[in-house]
Formats: sequence, C-alpha cells, structure tokens
Amino acid sequence: MRFYLIAYLLFLGLPSWACTSKPVAGIDLRTGTHFSSPSPLSSKGLVVIFLSAKCPCSRSHENAIDKLAKEFSEFSFVGVHSNSDEDEGLAGLHFKEAGFSFPVISDKQAKIANELGALKTPHAFIVGPKGECWFNGGVDDTNDGSKAKNNYLKDALSDIREGKEPRKKTARTLGCVIKR
Repeated sequence: MRFYLIAYLLFLGLPSWACTSKPVAGIDLRTGTHFSSPSPLSSKGLVVIFLSAKCPCSRSHENAIDKLAKEFSEFSFVGVHSNSDEDEGLAGLHFKEAGFSFPVISDKQAKIANELGALKTPHAFIVGPKGECWFNGGVDDTNDGSKAKNNYLKDALSDIREGKEPRKKTARTLGCVIKR
C-alpha cells in the first residue's frame, strides 16, 4: 500500500513526464486508411483522446471534444479506440456517424493505451514537442459532458496556446474502464 501511495505522489509531483516520443499510428476506423500522427515537433502539440463507441460517458463528450479539435486547430488531435470488447466494425460506424474532424485509430492489444497509461474513456493526453506529457486526465469534471463545470482539457489547451504551463497537469478521469 505504501508503495502505491509513494508512486502516486511522485506521479502527481512531477512537472512533466514522458508521454510518448513515438508517433501514434493505426488504422483510422472511420476511413479504413492508415494514420500516423505528425511528430509533436511539427505542431503545437499532440492531443490523444481514448474513446469508446459504447461507453455513455465517452459518447456524452464527443461533441465537446470535436469542438475543441476545431477551436484548437494548431494542435494535432487523434482519437484512440482500445477496447477489446467492442467490435471494430461497429466502432468504426459509430465514429464515422459521430462526424469527428480528426482520425480515430484502432489500438488492438491496447499498446498505445498501455504506453500512455490510459485507464478510461474519455482519457486525454497532451503530448509536447519532445514527447513530454503536458496534460493527463479527464476532459472535464463529470461523466456527463453536458453537466461539466470544469473543462480541464480546454483549460490546458488554452494555457499552452498562451505560452503558459497548464494550470492543471493532471485531472481525475471519469468514464468506462478500457477493456484490455
């Protein structure tokens, strides 16, 4: 128990930690084409959001997430679908119908989820130019996107856009557990 508490405190206390220096790549479930994220160096940053086609919490945040992708277009956005208990064909149909303006890639065997430490959907990460993790957590403070009072991801993106460190680098992630 003490080990987990120490690890948790260290995790929260680090000013920035490594997210990933590798491109985030996979088959875009909406189009069936291969997608590979640009290097974070080629954009303001990379926003990786883990999504589910059947989780009510993930679904309730879809419009807000797509709105953020359009509002913060200087960032590269990519959705990641890692749930092993969701049929990829049905997930692809759902994400296509959702009308996302960014790719939603398949993460078979949850390799990307494991690398980043994604736990639930939606779970968001902002990856900086050197692979550093600028933000890790929930999109907002609720499991129903229409009832949000604190918009953690939007606040972090706004801070980074203004050249500041995010006022909140970690936020509790609410939603459905990613089934590995």
